[in-house]
Amino acid sequence: MRVDINKKENRVSIVPETYEDLWYIYKLITPGSVVKAHSTRKFKPQGSSREERVSVSVTLNVEKTELHKHANILRVMGKIVEIKPEEIAPIGAYHTIDVEIGGQIKIIKEWKPFEFDLLKEGVEASKRPIITIVMVDYDKALFASLKQYGVEFGIEIENNAAKKDKDIESGKFFHEITEELERCQGTVIIAGPGFAKENLYNMIKNEKPALAKRVKIASASNNERSGVYEVLKSEEVHNIIENEHMHAVFVLLERFLKSMGKGDGLSAYGKEELERAAEASAIDILIVVDSLVRSDAFYEKILDSVKKKGGEVHIIPEESQIAEQVKAFGGAIALLRYRMR
Repeated sequence: MRVDINKKENRVSIVPETYEDLWYIYKLITPGSVVKAHSTRKFKPQGSSREERVSVSVTLNVEKTELHKHANILRVMGKIVEIKPEEIAPIGAYHTIDVEIGGQIKIIKEWKPFEFDLLKEGVEASKRPIITIVMVDYDKALFASLKQYGVEFGIEIENNAAKKDKDIESGKFFHEITEELERCQGTVIIAGPGFAKENLYNMIKNEKPALAKRVKIASASNNERSGVYEVLKSEEVHNIIENEHMHAVFVLLERFLKSMGKGDGLSAYGKEELERAAEASAIDILIVVDSLVRSDAFYEKILDSVKKKGGEVHIIPEESQIAEQVKAFGGAIALLRYRMR
């Protein structure tokens, strides 16, 4: 993600380079934002009976955004406040800008401090490799990716050989998996029960040494979706993805849940507890769902207080698996430096 920030004019220019970048832009464009980009619009020239699609430079007052994952497009909808050429559409007419990978968009708004943090995180995240996880046994392989917005599950490949022939046919099955892994970027984690993962890795090492250099092996009790989360929590994977934001939050969530289970007084949730802990400078780590920060000024105030007092803040996407667990505690949880009396 390429970013240019002009704080004096409250303007940020962004060129997304991956789907994850589009996700960050989606989170930054709120209703009331003003965005400017190149787009196209249908136009019927005077004297012509046919409409044609023409290129325009358009500025919108945003009312709605939609992120389309499979199309890799962010749609930004709103009323036109400026358009060139001017004759293409009147001011106040509705228009939709399709933001695609490689296209530039300019966002003008009253920026909140946490949004600049989110933007910085997006830039840093775009530099980090994507981690692919494949859960495998001799019957099937399940693909998943650890993205900055959470875990995304991909395709499943089945070994269609008859049960008695699967040892013979595993080579063909493994080659299908390997072909898919070659399309993936960054680190690859092969995990699952039994010896299938080791046998797959040995074949890759012999036939695809360049790919093998990116492959790590991990254990799991099954090759289902639950196995993916088991891998993410395992100590052997911790060193592989310790710099990945979502994995870091997985670890912190586990610490919070253990603290709650022990009742050691080193965790807090709910507005009353969080406010008291923030006032006492007791919050060491705060995890909050992004929608709360946008919709409730209380959480923005707590977030700013924690950061000013040297605490660590993690704003997590509402769509993520972690958010579902955090929302069970009201949408914000904290790990404390010391017990509150």
